[in-house]
Order: sequence, then C-alpha cells, then structure tokens
Amino acid sequence: MKTDASLVLYEKYYKLKNQTIEVELRNHLCLNGKFKGFFKGNTTYISKWHLVDASVLFETDNFGFLVGEIINQKDIFKIKFMEDNSVMNFN
Repeated sequence: MKTDASLVLYEKYYKLKNQTIEVELRNHLCLNGKFKGFFKGNTTYISKWHLVDASVLFETDNFGFLVGEIINQKDIFKIKFMEDNSVMNFN
C-alpha cells in the first residue's frame, strides 16, 4: 500500500513549534509562510492547503476573502521546514 504523502506532511507539520515553511511547487515557484488550513480529499487525506505569509494573523481580509494561496497537494514538489531545516520531497 502506498503511503499518503499528505498525511505524512500533516503529521510532521502540526508537531512543529515553528511552523514556518518554504514550499517549492512543480512549476519551480517558491512560497514562504505557514499553513492555516486544508481541504480534506477523497483519494488522499488532504487535497489542498491554505498557505499564508508568516506575518498574517487572520486568514481573511476586511471583506471576508481568503488571503494567501490555495495549493493543490499534487502541485507540491518539496517543502523545507525552517524549524529543523529538514526537507520533504514529493515525487
């Protein structure tokens, strides 16, 4: 049985004290910030992540719109965790 990478990421991320991360997408775009939420998936544990800048306190703006980026789990190439400088690769 294949390991669900989104579940492994979820378990590691929510155990960290410093949850600041650097996300590299498959199109080589790099984003920095923190996950503020996620969308549960049907075939994987998590299908999408909500990433915002580390300095953002609230996930919405004054009009109620989400700030940050919604990232598909399948678009993530690798994640670097700033707390321990470890890297998680997704193939």
